[in-house]
Amino acid sequence: MPSDLDLKAERDRFVAFSFCWSDIVLELDHNFNIVFAGGAIAPITGKTEEQLIGHPVTDVIAEADHGLFLQIVSSVTDENRIESVSLKLQGRKGPTPPVEVMGYRVKDLSNHLFIGMRLGNNFGKVSTFKKDEESGLLDDKSFVQAAQSRIKQQSVLGENLEMTMLDMDQLQELANSLGNEDAGHLMSSVGAYLRSTSIGGDTAGRISDNKFGIVHKRDLDVSKIQNQITKMASDASGGKVALDVKCATMQMDSDNISDEDLANGLAYTINQFKNAKGAEFTTGSLTQNMSALVLEAQNKISTFKTVVKEREFFIAFQPIVGTRDGKIHHYECLARFRGEHAGKSPYEYIVFAEETGLIPDFDMAMAQMALQWLAQQPKGKHFHVAVNVSGYSVGDSTYVANLIGLLRENEWAAESLMFEITESARLENLDEANVFIQTLRKMGFKVCLDDFGAGAASFQYLSTLEVDIVKLDGSAVRNALKAPKGRSFLIALGNLCRDLKVATIAEQIDDPRGLKFVRDCGIGYVQGYLFGKPSPNVRDFDPLPHAELFSKKALSDNAATLSVMTRI
Repeated sequence: MPSDLDLKAERDRFVAFSFCWSDIVLELDHNFNIVFAGGAIAPITGKTEEQLIGHPVTDVIAEADHGLFLQIVSSVTDENRIESVSLKLQGRKGPTPPVEVMGYRVKDLSNHLFIGMRLGNNFGKVSTFKKDEESGLLDDKSFVQAAQSRIKQQSVLGENLEMTMLDMDQLQELANSLGNEDAGHLMSSVGAYLRSTSIGGDTAGRISDNKFGIVHKRDLDVSKIQNQITKMASDASGGKVALDVKCATMQMDSDNISDEDLANGLAYTINQFKNAKGAEFTTGSLTQNMSALVLEAQNKISTFKTVVKEREFFIAFQPIVGTRDGKIHHYECLARFRGEHAGKSPYEYIVFAEETGLIPDFDMAMAQMALQWLAQQPKGKHFHVAVNVSGYSVGDSTYVANLIGLLRENEWAAESLMFEITESARLENLDEANVFIQTLRKMGFKVCLDDFGAGAASFQYLSTLEVDIVKLDGSAVRNALKAPKGRSFLIALGNLCRDLKVATIAEQIDDPRGLKFVRDCGIGYVQGYLFGKPSPNVRDFDPLPHAELFSKKALSDNAATLSVMTRI
């Protein structure tokens, strides 16, 4: 028979093992009264461990979950256990966010039930978040989700955190100058170090090539991070590179801020940081508290909703032109703002709408305006136009249902209206996206996949998504122009698309050299400033600017040049 000391030692071992996983540990007797409590229970409930001993466990469970909890614990024997149950606790400020609960009945310890609880059960599934391959850090979108979850979790414990944004100018350039092995070691080392400084060791993200973010405790020495990363860069470059690491830290005071507002505030902050360039990023530029930034984000959201509702924007058209005949195939519909918003960057508005979940409403408004414009054209004038659909909107069931309904009411537009899926990297479920695309195509609407070649996943998209056209990202075309093997790559890409019966468009063609290059590579269509900037009046493209580039002489000279290059 074990002595009391042996039993206490055994229980202590169970508790120690439990804390490897749990934030809270409870021991319950046969009547489900608390006989031991440890961990973060006091900060959450406002009661000390001593005040809880002898009281029913339901005192710390949110009232709405009493029945669920008692049903589960009543069914536990020494031959089974509680596995990953989600419920809420009764905190000082009301029910907490969900916690993950596991439990086990220990026969040798008076058959008592040991319960382990982990805060933020959704956060525990961090493997579902997307990560940057080089650094192993969360990508920008996943970082927002993880940061929101951690901030709310720690707020329950009465602890406010901070978020530090780091701009490591030239880090990616340094990595590119190293061999693959050294570059990989540098980026993974930076990622591992940033993770180690973040709360929970898993709340660090890569916002862009040289920009990073971490959520951390308030006592973190940010200057130490700067010095350590600067040393890493210096060691990797053999002392040749002195990396300049700029930092901005803000308080994450999330009390009385809803989950939605917190998510929008974080997305707004990170978007500001991502788009800041050079001197725009200073230590003070982002050093505000979250409450102030949430208010700023709320104002921008309200403004954007008004812009959409009141249609304070118009369509500007840009032609897509055949590389050999110079004929306009269709026009892309681009948004331009009017009134007090005139002249403001459409890109910044669209990115903000995507990050804050407002883009489906905007995409729907653009589709409605395009249909209205087509319906107003005189008889005998037949135009083809393409409207953008963000990858975010493709995953929004309400948007998809409303768009399909709108198109069924306007079946006449099937031969005139196309859809161009932008931000394809934001497509969360390719199979579901393909169902949406095939629904449009079966209704007679052609679909184009934008941003092709901008990321490593582009070919996966092309193999999964059946589309009519792919638009080559401008950066991919520019890189092909620069790289010695660029022409071969683009020719191979054009051949692949032809085999798949998919048309190709090269965007950002702004000069005759670019036109000649993509034409030589077999790309079918082009879009760019060479044929005019976007205009609300399609008559601005009749006649087409630089139509002489498609004269018989120009095409003949081009064919002769191509023939010589082929022989070489």
